[in-house]
Amino acid sequence: MSVHPISEKLFAYLISNISGDRFEALAKALFAAELGGDFVPLGGMHDGGADGFLEGKVLPGKKPGTFYQFSITEKDAARTKVRQTLDALTKVGREPKNLIYATNQLLPKQDLLSQEIFDDYQVLLTIRDFERLKQLVNTEQKSNGVFLAFFSGDIAAIRNSTETLRGSVNQFVKDPTVFAFLDFELRERFAPDHLTDRVVDSLIYWALRDTDPDAGKLLGREEIAEAISSVFPTASSILRPRLNDRLADLARKYQGDSERIRHHKQKDMFCLPFEMRKQLAERALEESKLQDHFIQSIRSRLELQTKQPLSPDDAQVGTLLIFDSVHDYFVEQGLVLAAYLDNKVETLTISDQIVERQVERVLQKSPDKARISPAMIEDALQVLRGVFYSPTELERTYLGYLSRTSLLYMTLQRAPKMVEYFNQMGGNFRLLVGSDMLVKAISENQLPPERRQVEILLKACVEVGAKLVLTEAVLEEVFTHLHAVDLEYRNHYLPNEPYLSAKDVTECDRILIRAYYYARFEGKKISWDKFLNQFLDVPSLRAKLQKGRAELRGLLIQRFCMEYLSSEDIADGVNSTEVEALAEKLHEARNTKNEVLSYNDALMVHAVYRQRKLHKEQAIYDGFGFRTWWLTKETWVLNFTAPLVIREGGVPYIMRPEFILNFIALAPKAAHVRKSFRELLPTTVGLQLGQHLRPEVMHSLLAGTQEWASLSPERVAVMIGEKINRLKHDRLKRYLANV
Repeated sequence: MSVHPISEKLFAYLISNISGDRFEALAKALFAAELGGDFVPLGGMHDGGADGFLEGKVLPGKKPGTFYQFSITEKDAARTKVRQTLDALTKVGREPKNLIYATNQLLPKQDLLSQEIFDDYQVLLTIRDFERLKQLVNTEQKSNGVFLAFFSGDIAAIRNSTETLRGSVNQFVKDPTVFAFLDFELRERFAPDHLTDRVVDSLIYWALRDTDPDAGKLLGREEIAEAISSVFPTASSILRPRLNDRLADLARKYQGDSERIRHHKQKDMFCLPFEMRKQLAERALEESKLQDHFIQSIRSRLELQTKQPLSPDDAQVGTLLIFDSVHDYFVEQGLVLAAYLDNKVETLTISDQIVERQVERVLQKSPDKARISPAMIEDALQVLRGVFYSPTELERTYLGYLSRTSLLYMTLQRAPKMVEYFNQMGGNFRLLVGSDMLVKAISENQLPPERRQVEILLKACVEVGAKLVLTEAVLEEVFTHLHAVDLEYRNHYLPNEPYLSAKDVTECDRILIRAYYYARFEGKKISWDKFLNQFLDVPSLRAKLQKGRAELRGLLIQRFCMEYLSSEDIADGVNSTEVEALAEKLHEARNTKNEVLSYNDALMVHAVYRQRKLHKEQAIYDGFGFRTWWLTKETWVLNFTAPLVIREGGVPYIMRPEFILNFIALAPKAAHVRKSFRELLPTTVGLQLGQHLRPEVMHSLLAGTQEWASLSPERVAVMIGEKINRLKHDRLKRYLANV
């Protein structure tokens, strides 16, 4: 049995949001697979702090010395959890010598924690965190098999196979979030950054809140950027690129306007003037008071709800449970609540089970969970229903703040449900990758990994489970392109190399030649032949040998986990007469001698429609739209295929790479989004951010919920599929990140 590697994105998706009980079951199965019968699992809560011990190390008449603890405790509380475990083991008479602490979290500075525990307890601590567990699962056959079997249902759900989904209603159909978001994106297609600048401005003000020019307290650009990333980490890829432009604009003085920020140009540092600091402090105070009044309101509700008088400590614990649950619900279901509060839907579609799940999630992370009785949980649920269904005027005002911040997250493509939707959709893609994308991908070879835009895009597709297809025709186009580039370099650039300037290179229309010279200009010592040898054997390229094609194919298939289809495979079932007719039109319009290129394009067009039919994609209504697309920036061919597109249902065959880049490749993990959102929402900066959401944008988002509420689930599923198909190919939509 071979190991089937799990991508980091899939691994994180599966274990990041796992419950404590389920993670314990997974960890026990993994260690049992790794250690066999020597590992002895224990029962959990009443087993004196241990989840298992190692029997193989126990000598006759001796107590076990190696114990296991499995936990989903967040990284900041890991130290406390380990200490509590060791204290509990000692209290019941055990003598721990080794503790293996397994967690789904990523724990930094493990060496320091291990040394601290050894110094204080004389116990050797071994940590198996996110990375170590991933390594175990991807290297050990038994552990790999256990992991795949444990999550088989989850993986099947992610891939959304045709058989399991036929006749069912997708989870994203049952909630208005996806429907409303897609509706909003298509209506706002010409204004992708309508909110970005406002959000960046707000975060700049927040970062500079403690500066004072009179006291010499200033911040540099990097310090401001780090502050923004700390408060809004999952959106930093969207916000940080706008930072310098916004700093320049805010520091500029406009006639009649008050000063916003000051730029000390000599030091290149920034601060807030007194008047702006005063305004921000007053606003923060208002929001802080509103939050205090909201907390007092839910505390009063709780005290009225309970049958027995509450002690001050119990009232505080119960109030915090309700407060955190309210915010947690907005993280998961913000659009539903916002629509209800804005009277866009007549009834609030909140399931009691969903509310209970939110309370349970909050309870698991609460340091006071031992003090919270079942009766208090039931009272908290009743208070929550009252806050959601019949809020007081004060509560409605506070919930309005949370609504706007939730909707802001949606417009920034950082709502957890949206991230999950696009990740799951990406796992269904079958993309015929165009030669232009592959040429650009290999041209990035000399760039730092974080700047390899197309490589990031393609690998992101692979990580979420998409199938990338390399056709023989595309392979030939890339090979031919490399051959032509090599000839052009040796005939025109090599003889003049001593005289070439950066401007001369910039004007070159061959991206590979530009990439080569940019690497040289940056100080890399690389010859042209060595540059080409990164992709294939150079003599074979120049002689146009089959060996060169085979080597290039091997590179592309391995680097991007591609599936290879020969010309015979891709043409199977395609109407050859129609392909040749389209090829002739393209060739005449191109007015060149390259008939092969025109034929390849025509074949790719018809192959997409053939593959859709072959995989019965027309009969899948899961809200993810068509799976098979031609991934390319080539759009010229669309001018000649309008009748064909209409005949095939009106959905084109080309997917814009920008769709993948913005919605999948640059998207953070859903678990990170949830964590960031939960931490940000109750803070004053979290409350303030939502105020930058213009009323018309908020109403535009909420308008989709009204239409959603008027439709049956089956109709919603069809319409979501239509909307997402349109978004995938929309040539006019503007994106913040472009290929």
